[in-house]
Amino acid sequence: MVPDRLPGIPDRPVLNYVEQVNRLNLSVGQGPWTGLVQVDEVLLAANRYKLDGAIHEERQLLSPDIAWPLHFGTWYLNPEKVSLRWKKGDLSVKVGDFYAAFGNGLALNVNRDVDIDIDTSLQGVHVLYRGAVWDIEGLFGQANRQQVSQDNPNLGLYGDLRHTVAGVRLVRYGLGPATVGLHGVLYDFVDQTGWKAGFTNLSTAPDVVVGGATLDMTGVGGIDWNLEGDLFTFPTAVAWGGADPHPGYALYGSAVWYAGRTTWQLEGKRYEDAQRVNSPVTAELYQFAVGPTLEYERAITEDSGAAVNSNDIYGGRLRVDWAAVPGQTVPYASLAVFRDLDTGGLHFNTVPETIVHPMLGTEMHGDAVDLVLNGGFRMDLRDGTPLSGGDRQLHGDADVKVPLAGPVHLDVALSGEWFQWGNNPIQQSDYAEMESSVGLLVGPKVAVTWFTDYSDNPLVNTEGNLAPDWYGALEVQYKPLPALTLKAFGGAYKSGIRCSGGQCRVLPGFEGVRASATGTF
Repeated sequence: MVPDRLPGIPDRPVLNYVEQVNRLNLSVGQGPWTGLVQVDEVLLAANRYKLDGAIHEERQLLSPDIAWPLHFGTWYLNPEKVSLRWKKGDLSVKVGDFYAAFGNGLALNVNRDVDIDIDTSLQGVHVLYRGAVWDIEGLFGQANRQQVSQDNPNLGLYGDLRHTVAGVRLVRYGLGPATVGLHGVLYDFVDQTGWKAGFTNLSTAPDVVVGGATLDMTGVGGIDWNLEGDLFTFPTAVAWGGADPHPGYALYGSAVWYAGRTTWQLEGKRYEDAQRVNSPVTAELYQFAVGPTLEYERAITEDSGAAVNSNDIYGGRLRVDWAAVPGQTVPYASLAVFRDLDTGGLHFNTVPETIVHPMLGTEMHGDAVDLVLNGGFRMDLRDGTPLSGGDRQLHGDADVKVPLAGPVHLDVALSGEWFQWGNNPIQQSDYAEMESSVGLLVGPKVAVTWFTDYSDNPLVNTEGNLAPDWYGALEVQYKPLPALTLKAFGGAYKSGIRCSGGQCRVLPGFEGVRASATGTF
C-alpha cells in the first residue's frame, strides 16, 4: 500500500500493488560431491493499466541492463547462487558461489546476513586445506550481489557490478599456546555491469591491496588474546576517492580473563582509511571488509552510523559480566570510549569528537521467567563545544517471557530511544522512537503477535497507519510441521536503520499485508 495518488483522483489508492517473492534452495550430495542452487523469483502484480489502448507499467521492476536469464515484463527469475563442492579428507574445493572471511573480517568478510537482507557472495574458485597444524586457503572470484530482496522493495533491479576479489590465508596452529595467521587480499573494482567488464578489468592494476596478520593466544598471563593488524594500500585512486592516496591500516585487539565469578573483556580498535575498501560498493548496500565495531548495534542511529563507518577512529570497550547466580542471572556493565577524527562522509559533526557510551544490563533465565535487559547513554562530545553541543542518546530494550497457563506463554519485547542532536550546520530535530511487541505462544505451533511502533523522527520517511507517528500490525504464525512455518502479517511498521555484524542498512517502512511460507523438505 503506497501513499501515491494519480492527479485528479486523490481518494482512490489505484497505485497499490502486489509483490510476490520466492527463494528456492536445493542441495544435492553424493559421496565427496555437493551441489547447491538458489533460485530467486519476483513478480509484481496489479502494477499496470491500459490507457488509450496501450499498456502502462506503474513502476519498473527491471533496469534495461538485465537481459538474462528469464524475465517477462514485471516477472523475473534468477539462478542467484550456484556452486559445486568436492571435499575429501583435509581438502575442499568449491566452484561457483561461496562466502569467505579472514581473521576478524578487517581485510575480507563476505557473508550472508539475512537480518539486514544482504546475500552477496563471491563467484569463482575457493580452495581450503585444513590439516592438523596448518590451514591453507586461496580464493579468486567476482562479486555476486543479491538482486531480489525480501525486506526491501524490488524496483529498478540492475545487473551485477562484478568486482574482482582474490585472497590467500595461511594459519599455523600449535605454536605453544599461540596460533599465527597471515593473509592477503586484492580488490579490483568495475563501473559497468556484466561478466565482460569483470574479466576485462583483470588486465589493470588492483585498486586495493591488503596484507595482514593474526595472533591468538590462550592462557598467556591468565588471559586469552586475539590480535589482528592489516595494512591497506591503494595503487589507484578508485577506492581512495581522490588524488594522492596513501596507505591505511586497521588494528584490533581483544583480551579476556576470568576472576572468580566475573568475566572481563577489553577490546580496542584503530582504523584509519580502512573503510575506503568499501566505498566503491556503498551504493550497492553491502561491504567487502567488516571489522569489529565495538558498538551496541540495536542503538545505532543515522548519527552513530557514521562512527561505525569512520575512516579515522580509535578507542576501546571494557565489559564485565558477573555470574550472580551461575547459569541463571548474569548482570553486566560496559564502557566504550572512542575518538572519531573523521568529519566527512556521513558525519553530521564538523569537528572531531569523543564518544562515551556506558551501558548496564542483565540476563535472567529461570524455570518460570526469562528476562533480558539492556540500557545505555551515548554522548558525542565535540571539540570546542559545551556538553549541550554534542549529540546525546538514551536507549534501552527489554525482552521477557513468562508462562501463563498450560502451553501458553507470554513474550513481551520493548525498545526505545530518546535522541537529542548537538549543533549541526543543518540542524536536525530531536526525536523519540519506540518499538514493541506482545506475543502469545501456544505450544510450539502457534504464535500471535501485536506490534506497535512510534517515531517522531523527521528523518523517517513513512507515516503511521494508526496515527501520523504510530504504527500497528498483527502477525499470526503457524508451524504445522517442525520444518514448515506459515506467517500472515497485516498492518504497518516504520522505516529505520538496522545493523548486524558491523553492517547497517536503512530498511524501508511498510504498510499492507504479507504472507509467507518457509519450509525444508
